[in-house]
Amino acid sequence: MAVSSTGAVPRRPGLWGVGSGVWMWGLLALAGLGFWKTYFSRLGLADAVTHLHAGLMLAWMAMLLVQSWLIRTRRVALHRQIGQFSYGVMPGVVLTALWLSHLRMAAAPAEMFGLQAMLLYLGMAASLMLALFWGLAIRHRRDPARHARYMVATALVMIDPAMARLVLALLPEGVRFNPSWGGYAVTFVVLGLLMGFERRTPHGRGVFPFVTAVFAINFVLMHLVPGTQEWQTFARWWGTFGG
Repeated sequence: MAVSSTGAVPRRPGLWGVGSGVWMWGLLALAGLGFWKTYFSRLGLADAVTHLHAGLMLAWMAMLLVQSWLIRTRRVALHRQIGQFSYGVMPGVVLTALWLSHLRMAAAPAEMFGLQAMLLYLGMAASLMLALFWGLAIRHRRDPARHARYMVATALVMIDPAMARLVLALLPEGVRFNPSWGGYAVTFVVLGLLMGFERRTPHGRGVFPFVTAVFAINFVLMHLVPGTQEWQTFARWWGTFGG
């Protein structure tokens, strides 16, 4: 293995961490395509909360790109300084997502209640997963292997919302297909690649199996919870909360 003139062993690029830039750009492109019809092509029609949430999400994705580049170029001090912004950005992402879910639930007509209750679950589950993975990344901030993997997991949460919208935009009229099947299929494929790539990694490789389990549990729950009487009661309350 080559050693630099300073005696440091160069970092090998991987599918995550220092080598994640390529697929992070791919995720950004997926988000752009997925949200083009419902947001980017109609910016003037979106309300202030939607703009705020979208801006915070884009800021988070930009941070993930910049942070992996800073580690790759060994600018650790700057990486840590920029990382401080996550204490504002990620809570902002979660809070604006919950705010939007409340507004949309409140505005849903009676005939759209079932669909909106499902979307409420999807949004809240995604927010919970974002908070969980970010919280674990912060907890392990002094353990680079685990920290980087949990940060990558926050990016994986974004695949399903973007992919689901892209599938709906591309499906021919009249074709019935659950768009989350597509989003979760892509998510599980990416996780499978990540776990396969690092199967001989000595430290931190337990993170992605844990993340896969979280996604798998949520995939099951998303087909069970929204149709229950308890969730529908909660959805009605959520729509009137603060009103």
